[in-house]
Amino acid sequence: MSPKSYHLIGDGLAASFLAMIFQGSKTKFLQYGDNQANTPPLGFVHLFQGRTFHRDPIEITAFSNCTAYWRNEELATEWLVRRSVKPGDRLSKSSQTKTVPELFRPRQIYEQVFEYGPGFTIQANELVQRARVLCSEHIITQRVNSSNLSGIKVHAIGLDVKELLPKTPWDINPGRTVKAHCPDSPQTKPKYISLLHGCHLGSSLNQPGFTIGGRVNSKGEAKNDEAELASQILGHKVTLKSEWWGQRIANAVDRWPLLGWIDRENFLFAGFGGRALFWLPYCSQIAIQALKSENNDPIPPKLRADRFTKL
Repeated sequence: MSPKSYHLIGDGLAASFLAMIFQGSKTKFLQYGDNQANTPPLGFVHLFQGRTFHRDPIEITAFSNCTAYWRNEELATEWLVRRSVKPGDRLSKSSQTKTVPELFRPRQIYEQVFEYGPGFTIQANELVQRARVLCSEHIITQRVNSSNLSGIKVHAIGLDVKELLPKTPWDINPGRTVKAHCPDSPQTKPKYISLLHGCHLGSSLNQPGFTIGGRVNSKGEAKNDEAELASQILGHKVTLKSEWWGQRIANAVDRWPLLGWIDRENFLFAGFGGRALFWLPYCSQIAIQALKSENNDPIPPKLRADRFTKL
């Protein structure tokens, strides 16, 4: 392949998103995957997502990028976020710090309840399916041993990243979503992305019902009583049906993505964890710049794939 053509390894959410960016920028590539990626039906995006928010400028930049992107995406729905917290929660500090722009800063609306925005629910699995249709002429449906490929390889892989960077400490974080319904009040829908005890409750304008994403153990079993939490939020009893459970991987040091050249033929685009939809609009653009420049200069040092090589 020519120097500006790439082998894209993987067909999950990150790989599919990058494939659409390649397609839009008329980049030559072949994508390899076995069509067995485990993508959740609905993804949640907001600034204070997960336990990894550092109030770092790079996260503000990434969130500004993803806000602009998802506002123009038909598979995304924008909401405000309402979050119940315990006394002393870091969200209280974030509501007062200048490191968070006033536009994104949480506002306390009730005792231990904050509101902020924007937040998004995104039909993640439909996004992957759309990418497969748009990029079908580039896709080779099979698992591939990348060492057998000549040329530049872009590794947009999930759990397999452990094999590529075995010395990096990893954190595998399971997630789960369930579809919830209110039998006694079928018109009831959440008006916000609501968070209570780590349980996300949100909906999509294009899907009936609403979805709960919550904390789970390694077997995909809920750590919280999802039905009780949803009932508290909606004010009605709910029935639940499991939709999805899977595992996401991030580095265990800062849980930020890993981007960039790890040698002259291998480029890494991985480690997004549960916040892939938060990071992808920003990271895909700087990945394209780094691939074209054939060096890591466009990538912020805080995100570079080689930042843990000395650990």
